[in-house]
Amino acid sequence: MVINKTIFIFFFSLLVLYLGKFILLPLSISLFIYLVIKSLSNKFLIYINNFFKIKLSEFLALLIVFLILFSFLYFFWIILEFNITRVKQKSLVYQNNLNDILDLFSNTIIKRIIPLNDVFNDLDFMNIFSKTLNSLSNLAGSFSFIIILLIFFIIEEKYFVRKLKLIVNKKNMQIIKKINYDIFYYFQIKFFTSFLTGFSTFIVLYFLQNDLAPTFGLLSFILNFIPLIGSLVSILLPFVFSGIQFLSFYEPTLTLITLTIIQIFIGNFLEPKMMGNTLNISPLVMILFLSLMGKLWGIAGMFLSVPFLVVILIILRRINSTKKIAIFLSEKGNN
Repeated sequence: MVINKTIFIFFFSLLVLYLGKFILLPLSISLFIYLVIKSLSNKFLIYINNFFKIKLSEFLALLIVFLILFSFLYFFWIILEFNITRVKQKSLVYQNNLNDILDLFSNTIIKRIIPLNDVFNDLDFMNIFSKTLNSLSNLAGSFSFIIILLIFFIIEEKYFVRKLKLIVNKKNMQIIKKINYDIFYYFQIKFFTSFLTGFSTFIVLYFLQNDLAPTFGLLSFILNFIPLIGSLVSILLPFVFSGIQFLSFYEPTLTLITLTIIQIFIGNFLEPKMMGNTLNISPLVMILFLSLMGKLWGIAGMFLSVPFLVVILIILRRINSTKKIAIFLSEKGNN
């Protein structure tokens, strides 16, 4: 009975996500950013109280973290726009280098197996960088709506908690608190590992003199929230671009090796060790949900897929009637 009800809720939710994309997508992104800010503000509050003996209200701590994070986002946005604009001026050089690479493989067996000209024929770097800059401008307009929603989340928080206490009984309130703690714990760890991945990628590419080092660093931070595919793209894009930029064997190979080591260390060792069982999700379930969200909401859906899945699994684990479903969705069959 519980499983049937869960299946019905699942498919009904998919229908709602598809039909309500225009409002649910920016709402979900703003909620995601809010959860990150809230989890960071909790850590900030503990740090200030313990080390500086200063007592701040939760709202003030949240506001300070929001302003710091927004300043960083604006700073990175400026760097990203400047980096792509500067690199755009060298588009002709990259285009000529790409043509040289294609000519180099023109008479080899690789050319016969893989039609390189067909793959790269429409690759126009000037067009790619121009479209990227236009997309950034359009995204800036859309992001303003997300910021407005985020501000309302912060303002409404204390009233929402008060209303929740009046509606929910004490037993269910304890479950909600546990779910709340697990979700914030996940976002604290994920934000830290994503930042570490992005920063490490930037440092490596900067010392290798990759022209798109800031862009790839920021991209690695974002893609770290997308499982498997995100890590693969974070490695392959800098590797391919490095080959086109330098026309040598050394830089691309070093890029491939170092970025792979970073992804393996953070993704396979550091993150699982820090998270414990929080991200105990079956890879098959993860890929299926990733594909599903990508179909419904595009790249933004893929970005939000794992946070959504983690939140769903945490909730299922904490409710007695849905624990069996959580076990089925888990990686190792434990709860």
